[in-house]
Amino acid sequence: MLRFLFLGLLALLTIAAHAQQLSTVKGRVLDAQTRRPVPYALIGIVGNQLGTSANEEGRFSLSIPAEYQPQALEINFIGYRRATLPLPVPPGQEVQILLEPAPTQLANVTVSGSALGIVRAAVARIPRNFATRPVQLTGFYRESSNVPEGRYLYLAEGVLQVRKESYRTAHPTGGDVQLVQTRKYEARDTSRTQLNWQAGPLIPHRFDFVYNRADFISKAHYAEYDYQIADVTTYNGRPVYVISFKPRSGKANYQGRMFIDLDSYAFLGADFSLTPGGVQRYQAGFAAMGDYAYSRRSRQVSYQRYAGRWYLKRVWDQAVNQQPGREYQHTSEFITTAIDTAKGRRPAYADRFRPEDVFLRNSVAYDSTFWQNFTTLVLPRQVEQQLLDEERQRKAEQLFSDSTAAARPAAPDTVVPAPASLPVSLPRRRSFLERFSYSSSLAVVPLQVSGGQLDVAYAPAGSAFAARSSTQLGSRRVSVAPRFDYLFWLNPRWQLHYGAGSIRGALQGGLQGAGLRYLHNLSQRRRPVYVRMGLEYSRTVLRQRLGRFSNPDADLRVRGTPLNANRVAVGLQSITKGLAPQLGLEVKLASTLYLFAEASYCVPLATHSELLLEEKQGFFLSRSTARVPLTSPEVLVQLNGQERQTAPFLPRPLLLRVGIAVGGH
Repeated sequence: MLRFLFLGLLALLTIAAHAQQLSTVKGRVLDAQTRRPVPYALIGIVGNQLGTSANEEGRFSLSIPAEYQPQALEINFIGYRRATLPLPVPPGQEVQILLEPAPTQLANVTVSGSALGIVRAAVARIPRNFATRPVQLTGFYRESSNVPEGRYLYLAEGVLQVRKESYRTAHPTGGDVQLVQTRKYEARDTSRTQLNWQAGPLIPHRFDFVYNRADFISKAHYAEYDYQIADVTTYNGRPVYVISFKPRSGKANYQGRMFIDLDSYAFLGADFSLTPGGVQRYQAGFAAMGDYAYSRRSRQVSYQRYAGRWYLKRVWDQAVNQQPGREYQHTSEFITTAIDTAKGRRPAYADRFRPEDVFLRNSVAYDSTFWQNFTTLVLPRQVEQQLLDEERQRKAEQLFSDSTAAARPAAPDTVVPAPASLPVSLPRRRSFLERFSYSSSLAVVPLQVSGGQLDVAYAPAGSAFAARSSTQLGSRRVSVAPRFDYLFWLNPRWQLHYGAGSIRGALQGGLQGAGLRYLHNLSQRRRPVYVRMGLEYSRTVLRQRLGRFSNPDADLRVRGTPLNANRVAVGLQSITKGLAPQLGLEVKLASTLYLFAEASYCVPLATHSELLLEEKQGFFLSRSTARVPLTSPEVLVQLNGQERQTAPFLPRPLLLRVGIAVGGH
């Protein structure tokens, strides 16, 4: 017992010692001439390996480990001269940092090339200016939803570890993000609109326009934009191009401006928004957002130099949702607080934040002392006061509830409820359209074929039409069939499906199937691996083409179907219907991409053989078909001279399928 007490005391002392080793610098960045805040100024130390960003009021807070405390802070922002602040500073004091404007006249700068030429040069030099090896960024993330009067519906924050791949190539699918620590605040007024925003912590990948090569810096989309040199400014004493871009065609998704270093052609950042067409196309990728669809969306992205390369520093994104009488704003922010070029290993699969995850669904309630040992993005004073007021009210109500419950004896057969915690967000129910997904696969169809000389004759009574064919039927063992399936998810484990495919090869035909499938995840802590079990009603058609035959009878009718074309195609086919139990495995490759392999065994319910007669006529090749059973006296089928009334080929019961599924789960 004493040993456990000693270990616990030692752990507490270690934590306390670590907290004492951290020094927190709080300050405010102001314009030296106007004394107005400089929002989103960049604050760094040790060549920007550690740092933060000021908020919209110019305020910042930076936690500095003891080994870095003898250094000096560097404060930079586009259009200003760099400022430095010697460390340490008096504890508990908010220091003021004045930035001197550094105006640059466009006429005083020699511009080489057109605006588009500058953008092309900057894109070509991305491998020279940005990281070419995986790197780990530690950063602070915040997402919030509020109304114009300033009241927050919710606010959620987290410390993230972001793994960036090389910038040499584009990464449109993003990368890895791991949550280290999180907290949240939710308004008590549950009548307010609640929006479960997915994939928020992935904005360091999704909105890093250099990392994913946004279309306004993509060669494939240059023709959609009009680029202009709007101005020349400075950053850290170096001239910077301000390149504006706006739509030249309706295909353009963005409009705004970007900042490019004049000497190195490095992208320093961009301020841009989605065009009305871009909003529509962007939302089309997220099925049925319904009332939560936004009308405007704006972004800001900036980069900061460290050890000769540029790294993501800050991302800000805001979506505005217009509803009758009220406008909601959803804001996501990320700032990099530390850069580690030595750590490039991917986090374990279970620790990665996934695009379908909702960041708000974490169980840690708001606490004003939660981030005392982390570098964070400082809240605006008004918001901070709102959260503190509600925190005090919640604690007071909980204290009152506890004292009242303790004073009042419990009645027999009743339970005294625990004080209610903040409401936990329930998973959002998917809309009808969001329940649809699809898969594409290749089926291997084993065949049972009796090879030999196949002779077929058909002469309908009372007609001049006659079809006679002699074909050498090979003993083919297998065919393949590309298949496409529509999936409808009843819930995350059960799905309805309908699929069809076309059998290719000497024997042709088709596959159809509809059924119910159950999926169970075998790997809860690693990459999901699902076992697939289902039952399908299937229909398999195998067809041997016999040829196209002249039709001298303009009034030919086959079993009531008129066939008036000059030539009629004839084939011999077998049709097998049955129930097929299915068993397979499915592995998650990406957020909405799954690889699966499946086997099914068809138990035949009915099998029959027939002749198929088809005609194609008219400009659009409209098709009429007629079917004649082989039991008809007008049909003669022989295999190696032996008469038979069934087709000499059938599908075997076992069928194998490999494919890709998109969406769902």
